Amino acid sequence: MNKPIFGTFCSPIRAGVRRILSAFLFLLIAGSFVFRPLAAEEAGDAGFFHSNQIVRVEITMAPSDWDQLRQQVRDIDAEFSPDRLKQTVEKPYTWFRASVVVNGREFKEVGVRKRGFFGSADSDRPALNIDLEKFVKGQKISGRTSLKLHNNKQDSSNLRQALSYHVFSKAGVPAPRCNLAHVKVNGKNLGVYSNIEGIDEAFLKRVFGNDKGNLYEAQISDFRPGWTQTFEKKNNPSNTNRAELEAVVRALESDEAHLVENLGKVLDLDAFIDFWAMESLLNHWDGFNGNLNNSFVYQDPKSGKLRFIAWGADSTFGPHHVFVPFRPSASVWAVSYLGRRLYNHPVTGEKYRQRMKHLLGAVWKESELLSEVDRLEQMAKTARGSTSRRVRPEADQIRKFISGRKADVESELSKQVSWSYPMRRELYSTKVGHISADFSTAWQPNAFMNAPSKAAAKIKLSFYGRELTADFTEVKAGPDPGNPENAVLSLSGKFPGIETPVSLWLSISTNEFKAGKSVQASKKNSMLLVSGDWGSPDWRWLGAWGGGTVRLDAASLNDGEKIEGKIDTEISFIPWEDFDLSKFGKSP
Repeated sequence: MNKPIFGTFCSPIRAGVRRILSAFLFLLIAGSFVFRPLAAEEAGDAGFFHSNQIVRVEITMAPSDWDQLRQQVRDIDAEFSPDRLKQTVEKPYTWFRASVVVNGREFKEVGVRKRGFFGSADSDRPALNIDLEKFVKGQKISGRTSLKLHNNKQDSSNLRQALSYHVFSKAGVPAPRCNLAHVKVNGKNLGVYSNIEGIDEAFLKRVFGNDKGNLYEAQISDFRPGWTQTFEKKNNPSNTNRAELEAVVRALESDEAHLVENLGKVLDLDAFIDFWAMESLLNHWDGFNGNLNNSFVYQDPKSGKLRFIAWGADSTFGPHHVFVPFRPSASVWAVSYLGRRLYNHPVTGEKYRQRMKHLLGAVWKESELLSEVDRLEQMAKTARGSTSRRVRPEADQIRKFISGRKADVESELSKQVSWSYPMRRELYSTKVGHISADFSTAWQPNAFMNAPSKAAAKIKLSFYGRELTADFTEVKAGPDPGNPENAVLSLSGKFPGIETPVSLWLSISTNEFKAGKSVQASKKNSMLLVSGDWGSPDWRWLGAWGGGTVRLDAASLNDGEKIEGKIDTEISFIPWEDFDLSKFGKSP
């Protein structure tokens, strides 16, 4: 039976991923290893990011400002509209005045704002940027003028970012320094965050020895014709032509005989292969090569070539990709067009495999990695305080991944797996299907109960051109565990010829959950279509509410009373070339 997860997903959908994405000790333990950074650290801020230190941050600001800050959300319709191919969407986050105490040192009149894309969006524990010089120049701590505090919403262990960036750096891949932070706002304990070095001028000087090149951030971005505008420009605002990105696009249009030569003129190929192999080894599925996301691209003035910088590593070390229309390989991510062309080329494909073999021997030291997990876990426990984050199960998942990763990757390297999976068709949200259903059930006190005995639904699903029909009996209605102001309606079952179950989940405001109402998508109402059992390797996010209505012919919030109606809605998502549900639930 499918496990309902409304409490896990409905709330973040409402908070900013409403219709498409709503999309893881103060001393070293004896014998644990110390990672070496990519480049020599300045004495001024080396200690600030030292892995043995927990940075203590206490923010004081007007309660009304804090409430306004944490409720700010990105507009997902604007972020993933076709307009993103033409212009960058303006961020909704604004600066607020606050006083901040960092490691016992007080700073008056600093700037604080919310940060992050959709995966870290949260109104209770928002990720935060702190600018010490926003209102008063000259304010610094350990030579730094700003702090980036990540809430680790997708990683309740709080370990993945600190661990991942250290491993990236050990492999020689540009990556930020990172340690743990304990954050309080107006006296409230927000728990453990990650204190991450910003990818800014200071970082560029530390790693590349200069900061004059153009810097871009990939946020669902790729090197395909018409798509380079999706890379967010981070510096040099007067230079708007994106010539270096377009040069990669043109090089990728080369035939096999000239691909490597032409790409090598504009991209540091050896450095990219290192970056790419490390993303794959860490299973950074939400990075550039796995999800066209979470990375920076810098044109190094010394060489004139592009270099990639690791970022957004809170979903590494284990979790599976919930968006791709296939069962991925263990040894490589090549969702990006750049990775796809290089992996399928005989020269660079072999170079990638040889580099991965080298990294497995030189970097993937299981005993050292496991010791580092133990050390970081103990540090997180000391800083966690009264927050109720699920640390141990997540940390154990990381340990399991570390222990089995080498064998999984080596087994594929010996077979030389291919990469011919569907690519993204577009980088904006569009219709991928339609669902209609006549349903009948009864109200229950919670969403985790078995469905009523007479519950039923007749489902018609059109998905990527395939027509599916079925009768579902797992039809439930009850309070939304993630939002007391909403009701949830779920329909789950299997279609003929499809081994994995499919579930439709709707979260509807109780003000609209009434007989005779026709409910539409809104800030308070959301829908999510998924396949597979929650937590399984085949669990996939198929789409969200793209238009249409849910008509309630009978509705009540009283136990045992009838809930009946009709669903007639479009399904929208960032589309793939194809998504065949029949390929899931079978052995690869």
